[in-house]
Amino acid sequence: MEQIFKKQLETAIKALSGLQRRGLVSFKVIVGDEEHGDLEVVRKAKRPRAKSIHPMGVVRDYVLPYLNALEPDDIVSIPVANFDAESLRGNVCAWATINWGKGSYSTTVNREAQTVEIYRHEA
Repeated sequence: MEQIFKKQLETAIKALSGLQRRGLVSFKVIVGDEEHGDLEVVRKAKRPRAKSIHPMGVVRDYVLPYLNALEPDDIVSIPVANFDAESLRGNVCAWATINWGKGSYSTTVNREAQTVEIYRHEA
């Protein structure tokens, strides 16, 4: 099986090299440690995830009692407490999307009352 792959690879690289010499293509084939072609491949560095202010699961554990009790066509106000309002809202949205589905709820931050409000749409 490996011989078949090696033969196909050699044939493909030979064909691409001919097209490259004529200026029709640029290519890069990477197989294991071997590289063929002169195309410059630039890999973007992954953006590191922002460090959370709170330990993992703390925000979710705080909002879960409010969200579990929420039935379709109900509204609940979750006090912001010592959390950042937008961060709290983001956690609420993430949980609601995973558990109820996209478009099944609406949220807002009530800055005056210092709450995050969520309305679960009727199913």
